[in-house]
Amino acid sequence: MRNKKTKLFISVLTASLFAVNLNALSLNEAIDISLKNNHDIKSKNFDYLESLDNIDLSKSSFLPKVNLGFTYNNRDEANSYVEEDGILTASATYNLFNGFKDIANKSSAKYLSKSSKYSLEALKQDIVLNTKTAYINYLDKQNALETFKSAYNLFQEQYEDSKNRFDEGLIAKNDLLQVQVNMSSAKQNVVKAKGALKVAKYSLSNILGGKDLSNEKIEPLEDNNLKAMKYDVKELKNRSEIQALKMSIEALKQQKKSIKSTYYPKVDASASHNKYYEDAAKIYEDQNILGLSASWNLYNGGYDQTNQNIYRTRYLKAKSQLAKTNLDIKLQYENAVSNLDVAIDNLKTANLSLEQSNENYEIVKNRFDEGIATSTDLTDANYLLTQAKQNFSRAYFDKYLAIATLDRIFEK
Repeated sequence: MRNKKTKLFISVLTASLFAVNLNALSLNEAIDISLKNNHDIKSKNFDYLESLDNIDLSKSSFLPKVNLGFTYNNRDEANSYVEEDGILTASATYNLFNGFKDIANKSSAKYLSKSSKYSLEALKQDIVLNTKTAYINYLDKQNALETFKSAYNLFQEQYEDSKNRFDEGLIAKNDLLQVQVNMSSAKQNVVKAKGALKVAKYSLSNILGGKDLSNEKIEPLEDNNLKAMKYDVKELKNRSEIQALKMSIEALKQQKKSIKSTYYPKVDASASHNKYYEDAAKIYEDQNILGLSASWNLYNGGYDQTNQNIYRTRYLKAKSQLAKTNLDIKLQYENAVSNLDVAIDNLKTANLSLEQSNENYEIVKNRFDEGIATSTDLTDANYLLTQAKQNFSRAYFDKYLAIATLDRIFEK
């Protein structure tokens, strides 16, 4: 039959993990705060907004350009016709053909914007996992502190028993001193655990965008977070990182087309109206001018060919990155599945070990009270129980992190 203390510890631990405190920060709330306030996401979101502006910028090439200008001349030596003149010019130009460059640039801007959006989504998924990791790390450190406190309390009880025995002449002073040393060491573990918990809380605050958690209680985990979803390996090809690279590759194709536009002629239409003032108005009448111009660059020192080579290299690099990313994601999946299997087995083993350690401590404590076991035996039993508690807590959180990692891989 399972030992009563084992039942008590597991029930206390699970209760602390699953209990709901309405005034505490929950995991889901922490994730929402991260997605809203995390500085890395804010920075990446600005990149995405810039990509949208670049789309609008590319659209401007399809619109006419309108200019208004005024020129005033005051000559120190007047010619035979005009001493002073003022000219107001209103002009409009419109590109009729430029080798499909504007179309290619517009398409490239759209693909780059999609790539930026996918990259933003990938970063959000990373932040979600990092938030879960930081949150779990805090709970782990919190449980570690409770475990070390429990060990310290047991050493305090042992020290009181040993002191009474020493006063009665039942044990040597060296045995009492050894228990005192162990108690002091256990107290140091409590102090270190408090420091580690403080750092873990600061790390969680950092990923939440600097949210003040000094007076915030961290809510334990919910039971449904320990259940793995069903994962379809085929979904891996839809990962945001893969889609972002695909969009970047498409953008590079369009940029390469834009470079090819230099091999085509450029055709522009223009219209202007000139209005003359001062003395010039006596000589010239207002003018309306329509124009059509075409130009064709035949050779520009190999610039265009070199540019094409550059984009071809970028394209091949992006294709290589895409292939590597596909392999990396498959490896992530295999590692995550393996880690989950190990975590499940470890949790079962840790549970049995905890039960055995509790039983062992009870036996040794009873034997110590009867004068059969030594202080060293009780100390060893305390250490084993403390280690078993830590292993159980760690195994529990490892299982959760393995599930969280799989959720990240499949962007659940």
